[in-house]
Formats: sequence, structure tokens, C-alpha cells
Amino acid sequence: MFVASHRLWKDLPRFFIISSSVGFFAEVIGTNVCAPFGCYYYENLKPQIFGVALFVPIAWTIFGFISYLTAHYLFKDKPGKIVFASILMVIMDLSVDPIMTSWRAWVWETTTEINWFGIPWTNYLGWFVVSLTFFYLYERFSSPQIENELLKFGPPAYLLEMFTFAVYAPTGVKISTIIAFVISIVIILPMYFWRIRVQI
Repeated sequence: MFVASHRLWKDLPRFFIISSSVGFFAEVIGTNVCAPFGCYYYENLKPQIFGVALFVPIAWTIFGFISYLTAHYLFKDKPGKIVFASILMVIMDLSVDPIMTSWRAWVWETTTEINWFGIPWTNYLGWFVVSLTFFYLYERFSSPQIENELLKFGPPAYLLEMFTFAVYAPTGVKISTIIAFVISIVIILPMYFWRIRVQI
């Protein structure tokens, strides 16, 4: 879907560059100074550069791609679009982080009394801040022109991704992915059906 979207999203290469660059530098800072996510290090996820797994900047872009399309379809004003896309990124990480830490792709050193299945709450604040940053930068330096032919697939693609996490998550963390999937349904579906009704 990402590759096939180039014709329908003219600024997609710019989105790729901004999101992957911001994601990578955030991870470099995070693994060295424990901000903005908390203290952690990469273990079983390789190859790595500057202590960051090379897969991670790509993941920021892919997750950002799906979240941004969903938010863009549901919100027409720029602030609403950026904030909602960032919230969707956090909800997605409610699934991603428990799965990846169960595989020791990365290991958390920070512990907080308030946490999500062992993941410190600071991680989710960091996800929101980093996501907000690259969504804002993209909107600031671009004039997003995305065809509705692509936009309408944003919410279904997002929900499919969350469903996939819930289905294939290891048994020990499956409950976290199921909860995250339910949250995504509750947040997205009502607005999605409303948007479809308005366009009819």
C-alpha cells in the first residue's frame, strides 16, 4: 500500500524523509540520554547504527503513514489532523511495544509506577511528542495533496494493522494488543462511518 501510494500522494517522498529522519534522531537521543521515551537499549533487533536498529526509522514512517492517512480522512483542519494522527501513533504503540519487548528487541531500564504492561508511561509521552513533531514538520513544509481514492483506505488499514497485532501477538502480551485494538475501534469507527455518511 505504501509503495503503490506514490501516484496518489505526491508529497509521499517528503513524508518518508521527514518521518524517518525525526524518528531516527529521536531514537539516537533516546538511547543515549533517556529522553523523550525513558532509558532503554536495543538488543535482539539488528542491524544497528549508533545503537539504533535500522528497522525502527522505517517503522516510524510506516506507522506514521497509516496514522496520518486515517487522521487526514477524518479531520480536515490542520491542528485536528496532526493531534489525532499523533494519538493514533500512541494507540498503535500500545500494541507494538509489549510485543517487541517480549522478544527483547529492545529492553527497558526505566520503570514507572504507572505503566502499560511493564512499559513506562514516559514512552507513550515520547511517542506522542515525536509523532507530533514530524507530522507538524510535514504539514509545515508541504502542501499535502492526497487523493480520496487513497485516503478512504486509511481507517480500514489502521484497524487491520491493529487486528494483526492482536492476532499474532505472543500469548504473554496478547491482552495488551486486544485492548489496544478495542480502543482503536471505539475511537475510529464512529467517525469513519460519519465521514462516509457525509460524503454520500
